[in-house]
Amino acid sequence: MYLYILTSYFAYFRISIENFNAYGQFISRGHFMAKDNMTDIFSKNHTLTTKGILVILLLAHHVFYPDIITAYGINTILDDVFLVNRIVLYFKICIAGFAFLTAFGTARILKAQEDKSFRNLFRLTATRLIKLESAVFIIYILAIFYKQFIIGQSLKDLYTPDGRNIPLMALRMFIDMIGMAAYALTPTFNVTWWYLSFAILLICAMPFIYLAYEKFRYLLLPIGCLLPYTIPDSNSSFFSLLPIVILGTAFSYEGWFERIKANRKKGRPTIRLIAGCALLYIGFLVHGYVNITFCYIFAFVIPFLVYEYISYIPVIQSILKYLGKHATNIFLIHTFIYYYFYSDFIYSFHSTWYILPVLTIASLGVSIVIELVKKYSGYNRLVNKLLRYMESI
Repeated sequence: MYLYILTSYFAYFRISIENFNAYGQFISRGHFMAKDNMTDIFSKNHTLTTKGILVILLLAHHVFYPDIITAYGINTILDDVFLVNRIVLYFKICIAGFAFLTAFGTARILKAQEDKSFRNLFRLTATRLIKLESAVFIIYILAIFYKQFIIGQSLKDLYTPDGRNIPLMALRMFIDMIGMAAYALTPTFNVTWWYLSFAILLICAMPFIYLAYEKFRYLLLPIGCLLPYTIPDSNSSFFSLLPIVILGTAFSYEGWFERIKANRKKGRPTIRLIAGCALLYIGFLVHGYVNITFCYIFAFVIPFLVYEYISYIPVIQSILKYLGKHATNIFLIHTFIYYYFYSDFIYSFHSTWYILPVLTIASLGVSIVIELVKKYSGYNRLVNKLLRYMESI
């Protein structure tokens, strides 16, 4: 759907293949460029822009899940419901995209460290965990308060069978609040928060993955790709995303994005664009016959397209970057809106043209409010004090 939108965008301005080549050469010389993208490295701005795309794919994957389309009788963009279902399921590649960015960013931080002692690696890992958990804590607490006291839905039956075992309920609530319910096999308030358990494990594992890559380099890539197929039930575990994590580490360590850009004069921009889109399309075709986890390896194409093309379109880049800044909050919030609290409102629009924008705007709006609460309640100051303390250890 989004490739279709991008294609329509260029078609609207009647950019031919030849003109697009000229356009690529035009932007490669630094024109028509957002100010923050003047550097040649894959920067934080590229990461935020990529997150903006990934969070849109995430919302579409969840809100248009096949069973939901059928249950609510949603009018889809395409008449072929089976094709729509395949596209929506393929959007799960966004999970691999987030994992790629986490590995890429962490590897870059670790590579820049002269001190790779256990103490320093622990400090860096703890800092990243605090940043993630601080976003989760407040949203969990606000959601619990909203559910219990605003809309009057009891929590007792959620965490305990009879609602009477208070210590057990408190323990399970704590496990859920720190995002480890998926691995602890305990009840969860939000079913899509399973990714939190993976994200926490990934942050903790990244120093070891990075050190392994630093030692074995390219040899680690085939090992990582084969490992998921040697471990039973790996499709639902950390190992199914290990190949894209190692690939993200490799892209960062080897500077592959930067090396591709350095050699851009040797190939036409259109060829690289077509090649990138072709890889995503191949992944789409293949995932109809194999498990979606096999196609996770193609997720690197999304940040590549951002780095080479999308970041040079100022308006689109700015919108996606802003969404990317709120990506964590939107991930944590959106399921409460479309599934738990206001499903009838979201699906009352009956069309994919309206449902996705409404959910995106609603999630973004709630995220903005939460950021204001964090700012003016002193929550951010408390978190910053904790981060400064951790950095001083």
